[in-house]
Amino acid sequence: MPELEKGWGELPNLLVDLSEVEQGKRALSWDSAVRTAFPSLSVELSDPTESCGTINCTKMGAGEFFEIDSAPVDVTHHAGAAKEKSPPHLSLMIQSKGSICVSQAGQSSILREGDLCVIDEARSFRMIGEGSSKILFLRMSRAAALSRYPTLEKPFASVFPGEEPGTRLLADTLLSFAAAAGSLRELQRSAMMNAVIQMLGMAEPFSRLSPAPDWRVRRALDYIELNLSVPGLTAEAVAQDQRISRRRLDQLMQEALGHSIASHLWSRRLEQAAADLRDGHRADQSIAQIAFANGFEDAAHFTRAFKRRFSLTPGQWRLN
Repeated sequence: MPELEKGWGELPNLLVDLSEVEQGKRALSWDSAVRTAFPSLSVELSDPTESCGTINCTKMGAGEFFEIDSAPVDVTHHAGAAKEKSPPHLSLMIQSKGSICVSQAGQSSILREGDLCVIDEARSFRMIGEGSSKILFLRMSRAAALSRYPTLEKPFASVFPGEEPGTRLLADTLLSFAAAAGSLRELQRSAMMNAVIQMLGMAEPFSRLSPAPDWRVRRALDYIELNLSVPGLTAEAVAQDQRISRRRLDQLMQEALGHSIASHLWSRRLEQAAADLRDGHRADQSIAQIAFANGFEDAAHFTRAFKRRFSLTPGQWRLN
């Protein structure tokens, strides 16, 4: 396996570097930086005088990418304890150096160098590192990831072993991204996020989970994600891509996911629009522009549908 510390690049947003902070203020500075990125986390440094620790962050579409060089630390995530600025994320962790214990929903795993795991930010979790460690932390849209892989919930907080070829390839891809992130444009970083979601199925043990009951369901989910912004995308068009009737594909979707093609398409467009409205990089875009970018052809219709789903108008959601 390639040396994991190689290729770490400096990302555009340095949240904290403990070596530049006065000794008596290091614990507070670390806690403040972590809460800036993850408002619902509480953090305790094992040694408040520790001088080793940096957090870099870069935006990736609807998610974020973190490079964390951490001192020994105890981290607790309290789901729902703080008001998040966006819908819940899933976090893909790569242990680049050292080891850390991750616990969530009764599952506890120790990640060692090269290992991966997926954490659900909609649920509480805890991470304990007894020694210094380096971690890559990719926050991705929970809705997008679970839409692509409905069975992804099963291995939350489980180890994806670094020695497995598929896991190693996924880890190497993200390590390469870390080295290049600072020089990539926003569109390229967003494309990388979409690519990583598609690549999740390569990693062990997730790749051994039972797939959706029918390959057609998986293909339909892929087709929807790739064409989400197309205004003319309809349930009929998704079925036509496979040359089967909408009725048949609806039946397969109902059996696998419990809802129809149209319901899934509608839900994904609203979820993506909600994420875009709170994306700082889209602050200069009007609500109508965001609606059109997510496949809605009528701004007024979008507003009504959005309020039914989130109990707030798009404007209120953006400012809330």
